[in-house]
Amino acid sequence: MKYYACLLLLFLQSVVAQHHHDRVDEPLPSFNVTGTEPLSYSLFPEYKTYFYLHVVFMVLSFWILLPIGIMLGIARSSLHIPTQITCFVTAMLGFFFARIYGHSAPHLYTGNSHHSMGWSIFLLLILQMSVSVMRKIANLVGRMNTSSYESFENMRLVHRYSHSYQEDQYSESSCDNTLHNSGNEEEYAYQKSNENEEDENHEDKIQEIPMIEDQLPSWLQRLETLTNYVPQRIRKTFVVLAHNPLTTTGFRWIHQIVGRVFPVLIFVQTLSGLVVYHGVCRSWEVLGCIAHLIKGGIFFFYGVITFGRYLGAFADRGWAWNRVDNGSSYSFEMIENVLIFTYGITNTWMEHFGQESTWSHKDFEHASLAFMWWWCGLVGILIESCALRRLLNRTEQVFLQEPKHEQTQSYSLNPFPALTVLLTGISMGNHHQDTSYSTQVHYMWGLLLAMSSICRFITYLSLYQSLPTSALPSRPPSEAVSAFLLVAGSILFMASNAGTMTWLRQSEVDSMFLMNVCVALSSITFIYVASLMLIKAWATKRETFKKEKRRI
Repeated sequence: MKYYACLLLLFLQSVVAQHHHDRVDEPLPSFNVTGTEPLSYSLFPEYKTYFYLHVVFMVLSFWILLPIGIMLGIARSSLHIPTQITCFVTAMLGFFFARIYGHSAPHLYTGNSHHSMGWSIFLLLILQMSVSVMRKIANLVGRMNTSSYESFENMRLVHRYSHSYQEDQYSESSCDNTLHNSGNEEEYAYQKSNENEEDENHEDKIQEIPMIEDQLPSWLQRLETLTNYVPQRIRKTFVVLAHNPLTTTGFRWIHQIVGRVFPVLIFVQTLSGLVVYHGVCRSWEVLGCIAHLIKGGIFFFYGVITFGRYLGAFADRGWAWNRVDNGSSYSFEMIENVLIFTYGITNTWMEHFGQESTWSHKDFEHASLAFMWWWCGLVGILIESCALRRLLNRTEQVFLQEPKHEQTQSYSLNPFPALTVLLTGISMGNHHQDTSYSTQVHYMWGLLLAMSSICRFITYLSLYQSLPTSALPSRPPSEAVSAFLLVAGSILFMASNAGTMTWLRQSEVDSMFLMNVCVALSSITFIYVASLMLIKAWATKRETFKKEKRRI
C-alpha cells in the first residue's frame, strides 16, 4: 500500500515540475478608460435596492427553501408541502422585484439569457407547485375512499358476527331451558359459566376488528365528516377527477422529473446572472464562456455527488462505499463511465462553434480531449459489464464450479473514470493560453483535478486490501479529499474563460487570491451539502417517530 502511494506521489511531483513561469503579462487598463467599453449592471449605480431585494429573495427561495423542500420530500415529511409553498411565495417576491428592476434600469447586455431563462423557471415552478397540490389532494381522496370502504366492510363483519352469535345464543338458551327443566342443575351451572366466558370473548373479538377511522388524523376525520353534506353526484365527480391514474402516477413522475431538474436549472440561472451582472462573455466570447461553465459545472456536480456518497447518500443502493448484495443492478462507476462516454461522443463534434471556419490550435486540443473521453468511457463500460465478466470467467476449468449468474455487488474498483479525470487534469494543466495569468489558472485547476483522481486511486487501493463487508457507509477519508479537490478545481475551471480572465485582470485579482477564494467557496459548498443531508436525516427520524407514536 505504501509502495503504491509513494509511486503516485512521485508521479504527481513530476507533473508539478513541468510548470514554468516564463512570461509576464502587461497590466490591463482599468474598465472603460477609452470610453468605448459597454457599461455593466455592476457599475450601474441606480435602482440597486430593487436588485439587492431580487437577489435576497431568490437566494432564500431557490438556494435554501427549495433544496430543503427536496430533502423533506425524499424523507416523505409532512413539512414538504408547507416548505414548497413558502418557497413559491418567496420566489414570487423575487420575480416581482426583478420585473421592477428590469423596467427601471436600461438594457445593458445584448442577448440576456438570464431574463428568458427566468421565465422558463417561473413556469416550471408553477407547474411543480400545481402538481404537488394535485398529488396531495389525490392522496387525501384515496385515503378517504379507502377508509370509508374498509370501515363499511368492518361494520358489515361486526353485524354478521353479532347476528351469528345471537343465533348461537338462541339455540344454546333453548338447550339451557331443557337442562334446567330436566333437573340437571350441575350441568346447567357449568353451561352458564361457559356462556359468560364466550360473552367476554365475543366482546374482545369485536374490539379486535380494526377501525380505520381511529388510524386517520383527527383533521382528516373531520374533513371526511364534512363531505357527507356534499351531494353524492358532486362527490363522485370530484373523486373521479381527483383520484385517477394521471393524478396518482403521471403527476408523480412529473413531480420527480421536475424536482431533479430544478437544482441544475438554478445552478445555470445563477451562473448566467453573474455573467450578465458583470458584463463578461459578450459577442463571440460567449461560446467559450458556455463551454467552460458546462464542463466546470459537470465537475462541480461530480464533486458534490462524491461528497454526498462519502456522507452516506445512496447507501441503500450500495453506492456509499459499502456492501449491499443485490442492492443495485449496476454500480456508480458504470454511471460515471456512461456519462464520460456520452459527453465525449457528443462534444467531439461541438468544439468548432465560432466566428471563423478554420480550425485553430485550441479547437484541435478541445476536440482531442473530447475524443479521449469518448474512448476511455467506452473502455470503462466494457470493464464494468457483468455480462462480459461472466463470459470471460466461463473457461473449461471453472465452468462447472462457478454459478451461471454471479451474486451482484454494488461497489466497483473500476479505475477508468479516475484515470480519465487524471489525464484530463494533466492535459488541461498544459493547455496553451494567450496570457501567463490564464496559464497559471489553467495549471491550478488541472492540478486539482489530477490530485482528486490520485485520491480516488488511494480509495481503490485501500478497498482492494480490505473490501467493505458492512451495509453501513465506510466513508474513506480519501474520498472526502477527492470531492473537495473536484469542487475547487471546477470553480477555477468555470472562472478560467477568456471573458472572466479579462475582468479579473482589470480588477487586479491575482491567481493566489483567486485560488484562496475558490477553496473558501468549496468549503461553503461542503457545509451546504452536509446541512442538507442532516435535514434529510432529521426529517426521516421525525417521520419514523410519528409513525411509531401513531401505532401506540
